[in-house]
Amino acid sequence: MRTPTAALLVVGNEVLSAKVRDENGPWLARRLRDLGVRLAAIHVLPDVREEIADALERERRRVTWVFTSGGVGPTHDDVTVAAVAQALGRPISRCARLADAIRALHARHNAGEEAPEVALRMADVPEGTRLLGDAAYPTLVVENVVMLPGVPEFLRYQFDRFAPELKSDPFRLASLYLSLGEDRIAPALDRVAREHADVDIGSYPRFDGADHRVRVTVESKDADRVRAAVDAIRAALPPGAVVRIDEA
Repeated sequence: MRTPTAALLVVGNEVLSAKVRDENGPWLARRLRDLGVRLAAIHVLPDVREEIADALERERRRVTWVFTSGGVGPTHDDVTVAAVAQALGRPISRCARLADAIRALHARHNAGEEAPEVALRMADVPEGTRLLGDAAYPTLVVENVVMLPGVPEFLRYQFDRFAPELKSDPFRLASLYLSLGEDRIAPALDRVAREHADVDIGSYPRFDGADHRVRVTVESKDADRVRAAVDAIRAALPPGAVVRIDEA
């Protein structure tokens, strides 16, 4: 099975100005990996339609899915939907089904009050947008772009209902914890990485009181290839260099 890929566009001046700490990027990175999706990039962008559209046009051609976070509300700085429409060359129109869902949600949380027009603006989406997941609070998908809200609680709810569309074979990960510094292991890792180019090998040093100096990770969707690369690293290092090995 081909590994699906993704890019994430985190939209918001508040993130770039550090008024709000981004929770969505790290959370989505973990969830996508859990689902067997390889995350190719995370971009943090301002509330500028042209910049969002440019990033969408670039990323959606090289990955399976593009996820946007934020900018789907009813205020002046919510420009993600317009940017998606621009990038895909689609007009914006009001989705009757989404408008009904917004009316029902507004009434439920406002003692039966009719939704104002400003709330119904959130039903104006690129033509061809699909409503997936929870019918009462649907996830917006058009072509290979998934438009998610910026509020972490809502983003997680909508993403998890879209997640079945993404399921792929899981990544296999082994971690070797080494007692030697990177300067001592670099030649061996270089050689193993060349000989096992079909796995991802990473090296992460530590400079604290941990029981190891470097963590080396070996990752692939093929468990046999991971095991072969781990064996090659162990064989290339001097005796006693490996403190422990974890596999997941």
